[in-house]
Amino acid sequence: MKHLTLTALAGLLSLSAFGQNRLVLVEHFTQASCGPCASQNPALKTILDANSTKVVALKYQTSWPGVDPMNAANPTEAAARVQYYNVTGVPNSVRDGSGPGSPGTIVTATTINHRYNTVAPLNLTASHQWTANYDSIQIGVFVANAGTTSVSSGSSGSLKLHVAVIEEEINYPSAPGSNGEKDFYQVMRKMVPDASGTTMADSWTAGQTQMFTFKIKAPAYLANLNKVAVVAFIQDNSNKSVLNAARTTPQTISGLPDVGLNAFTASTAGLCNGTTTPSVTIKNEGSVAITSATVSYTVNGGTPVSQNWTGNLTAGATAVVNFPQVTLPAGTNSLVGSVSAPNGTGDVNGMNNMSAPLIAAVISNTPTPAPFAEGMENANFNEIPAGHVLLYNTPSKPLVTVVSKANVNGLTWELGGYGQSAKSLMVDFFTMQSGAQASIITPKVGGVTANHKLYFNHAYASYAGEADGLKVFVSSNCGSTWTNVFDKSGSALATAANSTSRFFPQPTQWYPNTISLGQFAGQDIIVKFECNSAYGNNLWLDNIWVSTSALGEEEELMTQARVYPNPARDAVKVALQAAEAGEEAAVEVYNLNGQRVIAQSVTLEAGAQELNFNVADLANGVYTVKIALSDRIETLRFTVQH
Repeated sequence: MKHLTLTALAGLLSLSAFGQNRLVLVEHFTQASCGPCASQNPALKTILDANSTKVVALKYQTSWPGVDPMNAANPTEAAARVQYYNVTGVPNSVRDGSGPGSPGTIVTATTINHRYNTVAPLNLTASHQWTANYDSIQIGVFVANAGTTSVSSGSSGSLKLHVAVIEEEINYPSAPGSNGEKDFYQVMRKMVPDASGTTMADSWTAGQTQMFTFKIKAPAYLANLNKVAVVAFIQDNSNKSVLNAARTTPQTISGLPDVGLNAFTASTAGLCNGTTTPSVTIKNEGSVAITSATVSYTVNGGTPVSQNWTGNLTAGATAVVNFPQVTLPAGTNSLVGSVSAPNGTGDVNGMNNMSAPLIAAVISNTPTPAPFAEGMENANFNEIPAGHVLLYNTPSKPLVTVVSKANVNGLTWELGGYGQSAKSLMVDFFTMQSGAQASIITPKVGGVTANHKLYFNHAYASYAGEADGLKVFVSSNCGSTWTNVFDKSGSALATAANSTSRFFPQPTQWYPNTISLGQFAGQDIIVKFECNSAYGNNLWLDNIWVSTSALGEEEELMTQARVYPNPARDAVKVALQAAEAGEEAAVEVYNLNGQRVIAQSVTLEAGAQELNFNVADLANGVYTVKIALSDRIETLRFTVQH
């Protein structure tokens, strides 16, 4: 490839500078874990593409609301532009210094044309070239006053030339954040020399010109050298207005190899078999022959297992690298294949070197004898209990992928104590996109008899009536087939009133569930809790037990309590057992807002008895009745329907 010197760059730029039209600068603030960004960015891309001859786009990946590796690579300069425009949320757009505001309002055909048809005070042209060894970028920016009158800035020192190295397109094999976006466009990677820009002259006489030149070392975090371009713009800091903008076109890199990961396989033979034989297929995605490379895979982000491959891959050719058999640990395993160091040199495109995570869910084939009890108390704050499997998928990403507190909206599953015990498990429907599904699968439980039951507690509130759902399945053949034993959603699942803020349950807003496991007598079982998001509000789970009794022998008397009729119209009866006469039972009834609507203290007789309550004056809805007998508490639920 021919490499122009900076002097040659200056000559080329000056020849094309005069008679240039204005280009409209659109600065856009977004984030890889921002749900609204994922829904609004496609429309913005459509209008930018439709006006590609009129617009220069520059995207800043912010540090919030969640994970974003593009921001992590260069957080300071993105933050400087956030502060400059006082951006407080994403997505947000700025047009020629005007904003920030909603992309759909700031960037329209009308607003673009208005600015495009406004005469630019200064002409602007930019160009860039790679150095011979592709480790540095030379940039030239030519500024000219092509008019017949002088151009002055709003105040002394306020006129700034900003230059940004961008990548026109970054394509991840899997979404790097939590909003499902894999493709990102016009991403700011480095501002030159920094986010402060370069101070220009305050006044430009008619015909005045100036050439600005820069040379920077290419950032190591650039994803694809073939997609690198440069954006330049002139901004008046006195009022933030942008006088003009320019961009360059990415150059094809022909002197470096481009090795890609073409396929990665690491399948297991079912949930209870963790044996797999990883295999990586590499491909020459460029024109330079590849004779060596390092091929690797990792399990759960651990130390890479690597092989040095040698051979001769011509353009488009592939090679398969097989690894020895490995046995994966119980739990949810994330395996990632990769290839690097083609010919012992740099790789022109680093974004095709890694596979999307492959998920291998493994359950120990050795059953835990019943009774099984999981109260979440031994789990770390951001980890699911040991031996459990956690799965997640979305409509846009049907392949099952692992989630953790760190990479799915920050909170998809979270352990924390809210009214039930020191720790409990939250399913974050509040931020999970509608249609997303998260599941947790228990270890294998053995010795199930006809008397065993599945017990679990849940708490849930909708946001505004959405039908978030919970299904429970049981399998006696390690997940080959499943039997649905629980299925509730929306109001049938709710234990509290709708809430437009995150739902954190109070003690009275938990509901105990009991499911017979008699049909699985004599078999080993696993249990799956499948949580389906309608983008509503949080669901909480706790105290998952497989036992003949959820409580001790004495408390079992209280579990015989029941409320009827249900639904009730004018009155309800609570039937219960008391171990001895003279005990005081405190009975309280709460509505879904957590307000106590009935409170009564009753002296009990020994044995079975009934308590009567008038509900004729209560509004239609779901109510929780809490019965406290000595140190034993029973919670039931009933519906009033007049």
